[in-house]
Amino acid sequence: MHYVLIKKKSKFVLNKKKVKNLIKGYEKKRKISVKERKSLNILCRGAAIRYFMTRLYDYSNTPKTALIKIKDPREYYQKLVIHNNLRTYKDYLN
Repeated sequence: MHYVLIKKKSKFVLNKKKVKNLIKGYEKKRKISVKERKSLNILCRGAAIRYFMTRLYDYSNTPKTALIKIKDPREYYQKLVIHNNLRTYKDYLN
């Protein structure tokens, strides 16, 4: 759900309108099961941790002379905090 987070003054907030539209559009093709609804938060937190850790590694280990753009890991830390404050499927919708 990282693409439904919007940046406001260097902080990320959940765009619940986009979340609702994403889920509504997905459910037109396939119903989301109870098990999937129960798993949504842990999956979002896992994805945020993964991106945070890979960006943190790159931030700490990529030489300044590298041709790639080093991305700030704090973005995904903020996203992880957002997902940690949400617990249930309904939290993403309300």
